[in-house]
Amino acid sequence: MTNSDGGWPRRGLLAAGLGLGLMPPTALSQVVNAQGARQLESDGKKGVRLTAREDPSQRLTIEVMINGKGPFRFVVDTAAERSILSDDVAARLGLSLGRNVMVSGLTRRVPAPTVQISDLAFGPFRRSNLSLPVLPRASVYNDGYLGLDVINDTRVTFDFADRAIRIEEPSDPTEAKRPDVTHVRAKGSGGYLKVMDCLVDSVAAIAFIDTGAEVSVGNVSLMKAVSNRSKIFAPQANVTLTGVTGGEITGQVVPIGRIRLQNLAFTNGTLVIADVPEFAAWKTKSRPSLLIGMDYLRQFASVTLDYRARDIRFELSLAPPQPVPGVSIETA
Repeated sequence: MTNSDGGWPRRGLLAAGLGLGLMPPTALSQVVNAQGARQLESDGKKGVRLTAREDPSQRLTIEVMINGKGPFRFVVDTAAERSILSDDVAARLGLSLGRNVMVSGLTRRVPAPTVQISDLAFGPFRRSNLSLPVLPRASVYNDGYLGLDVINDTRVTFDFADRAIRIEEPSDPTEAKRPDVTHVRAKGSGGYLKVMDCLVDSVAAIAFIDTGAEVSVGNVSLMKAVSNRSKIFAPQANVTLTGVTGGEITGQVVPIGRIRLQNLAFTNGTLVIADVPEFAAWKTKSRPSLLIGMDYLRQFASVTLDYRARDIRFELSLAPPQPVPGVSIETA
C-alpha cells in the first residue's frame, strides 16, 4: 500500500488528568450510560430524531447502518473533516482494506488503510460510495465517527435534555423569540463553522464548536494574550490529551473568568491549553483560538448547528449537569 499525498484530520479528543474530574483511559470501558437505542419515527419534515447513547467520554452517539448491516454506534463529530471506522467493524463487515491515507491525530500523523462503503445510512439520510479510513478500536472507543463528509449541509441538534440527536434538512426557522434561546452567527465553508466575534477574558479570539472533543481547548496564542492582561492567570494542573491515532499531548488547565460568543456567556470555566493540530488545520495557530467541547456544550438543554445557514442555536438548561462553567444569555 502507498500513502496518499494529503492528510485527513481526525482526532477524537479525550482527556485524563488532574482537576477536570475526568476518568483515566483504563476506566473508559466501565462508564457506558446505556440508553435506549431505538430509532424514533420521522416527523415527515425530511428529518429524524434519533435516540442517543452516551459513549465512555459522555459524547452522544447514534445508530448508523453500513451496507444494510448494523446498527453501529457512531459519534457525531462537528469538527472532523472525514468520517472514520473502527477496525473490528470493518472486519465484521468483511470489508477489504485498500490504499493508505495519512490521518492527523493530536501529536502525530499515521497511515491508515481505507475501506469502500457503498451505503451509509442514519435516519432518512443516506450517503453512497464513501472511502473511510480505518483505525484501531482501542483508539476510537466507538464503532466510528460521523464527520463533515456526511453531515455537512444538514441541521444537527444535540438534545442533551432528552438524550437525542436530531438530523434534518436545513430550513428557515420560524421560532418565536425566547429568553432561554439565542442564535450565534458563524462563518466558514465546507462545514467548518467558526465564531469570529468571541472574547476570552477581554481577548479577541476565534471559537469553534467541536462535539467530538471531551474538553474545551485553547491554543498557546490565546494563553499568551490572556496572561498578558491577567496577573492572576496561572495554570492549575496538567492534563494528558489522547487522540484516535494513539498520540498524546500534555496540556495545562487554566482558569477562565469569562468567554463570550456574541450574547452568549460562559463564566468561571477552565480551558486546556495545547496547540492541537486543529488550530494549524484551521489556520488559526498564530491567532488566539479555542474549540468548545462537550464539557461546555453539555451545560445546555440543546445545541443546534445549521451548516447551510451558518447558525448555532443554544437553548439554556433549567438544571445544568455541572456547576461550572456558568452559562447565560446577555442582553445589550
